[in-house]
Amino acid sequence: MSKLTDFVLLAMILTLACGGVSKDYDKAGYAVGDDDSSVFTRACQQYFRGSLSNSKETFNSLIYRFADSPLNSDAQFAVRKIESELMGITEVPVENNGSNQVKFPLVALVGTPSVYSSVLQLETLITATGTPPLTVEDAGAPDVTLVLYPDGYQDQAYIVSDSLSGWLSSHSSVPVQPGGDIISTVAPEHSGVVIVIGTDAIVDARNHSIEP
Repeated sequence: MSKLTDFVLLAMILTLACGGVSKDYDKAGYAVGDDDSSVFTRACQQYFRGSLSNSKETFNSLIYRFADSPLNSDAQFAVRKIESELMGITEVPVENNGSNQVKFPLVALVGTPSVYSSVLQLETLITATGTPPLTVEDAGAPDVTLVLYPDGYQDQAYIVSDSLSGWLSSHSSVPVQPGGDIISTVAPEHSGVVIVIGTDAIVDARNHSIEP
């Protein structure tokens, strides 16, 4: 199925689902309520307002909280399509039977010696995207997992965070923040996104697939 067809199907699902039920709304215009229909509507609104990461997180909350909801399968479909759109931000043309392939952002992986096995596992996953990372072992690295970005790399940082969240079993989302001088300290001469792997990061052995 083509990306255009996927997008049209997603838009149809979201439009029909968002427009079919009368809701109460907050001051920002978002649907309020804690039932599955309200959560789905709110996720749709976030999507159409361009908040793809927030929309994905809201759809995921429906999936995990309302396993028996008739909206669950549509939410799962929406999450898969949003992930494709998020990864598509850095899409570049390459020769591959005339098709396009997503290029993962240039990243550096930084971790203390105690978490270096996780660093190496993630190095393998990122390398499989076609962009091998710079891997740094630093005894003074922070003990928390987060994504740091230099000026102009915020979009790429969120792509990395979404992928990292899918590869780790201990995170619903990985924090993203400006790196500033920290980047030059933990990854000298690196000009891209930095992933700091903390002691809280556990690679999920069940999810080693790469879906650019």
